[in-house]
Amino acid sequence: MIKQWKVEREWQEPFLEALRARGASPQACDAALGEVDEACIRENATAKELFGDPVAYGKEIPVSEPMTAREAGLSRTRALLLAIAGLVGMFFALLGWTGMVTDATKVWGANPTIWFVLGLIIAVAAAVGDTVLGRHADFTQGRADAGWTLLNRLLPWIIVALTLVGMLVVKLTHG
Repeated sequence: MIKQWKVEREWQEPFLEALRARGASPQACDAALGEVDEACIRENATAKELFGDPVAYGKEIPVSEPMTAREAGLSRTRALLLAIAGLVGMFFALLGWTGMVTDATKVWGANPTIWFVLGLIIAVAAAVGDTVLGRHADFTQGRADAGWTLLNRLLPWIIVALTLVGMLVVKLTHG
């Protein structure tokens, strides 16, 4: 049986096109249109009255499919491993930087510059990796509000920023 939507066709088509243009799956399009349809029936109003411009509304709503429990677990694991890598990189960078500022010839058996460069590469690579993986490397799966999304996106870069702050502190105390 084909579903008869209360949503008027002249609003429905641009709305669905806006969702498809953002990569929404057919299932996500049906679910979004179903929510609009339910609201129209519940409020006894048109989609235009309730949601305004169909293209603008189609650009607002999320289009990604929810992750399975396994995918969410893998996402958290990736985020944790990248955070640990970033912290290790920060430690190496600050170890090397401290050796460079204090004119040490060796730190842990190697030139301090090697530790510094290696640490910076690891910290920045972890942050870039987390950014590239996006929602596939998030600590807080299932939280859609802006605060949690911002935390997920900024956390690896906060580690990089802490590395720079640590370098400044070392320079001010030993330089």
